[in-house]
Amino acid sequence: MRFLWFGKKKDKAAPVSPLAEEVRQEVYSVSGFICETNPDPASRGSELNAHTINSAILSVLAESSTHADLAAQESFQDRGANNLPNSDYAFTAERGFSARVSEGDIKRTVLIGNPVVIARATTPLCASIKAAVMAEPASFVVAIDGIAYASFGIAKEFI
Repeated sequence: MRFLWFGKKKDKAAPVSPLAEEVRQEVYSVSGFICETNPDPASRGSELNAHTINSAILSVLAESSTHADLAAQESFQDRGANNLPNSDYAFTAERGFSARVSEGDIKRTVLIGNPVVIARATTPLCASIKAAVMAEPASFVVAIDGIAYASFGIAKEFI
């Protein structure tokens, strides 16, 4: 009879999980950003400067805290955008984001979402935004007071 403590111990290596070897991190970034400061030249008073457009986008996205939205917020801050006060913020997965953004005495309605949904709520998309949407159907379109001014995508990579 052999006692357990007198026998030779076998070295047991811990099984290595494939996931433990390779830990990958998700990284989000803004891709394909298009900004049209005057997408509807026929409409009087529809021109907005790029800073106002970027600030409106940042102000709406600042209400969300997903990893993708945080990356987008950082990208728009890098473009010089300021976080403006907003009200009536809403988000639905089907429609996207909406809010009223205040810049001084001016209040603007900002919509950010799926191109098909935004196209129904705005004037016809200008040629450059329409081309960007055709190239990247999963992109977001940004409409301010019923006019589409920008388009961008959120890219996800694993590093």
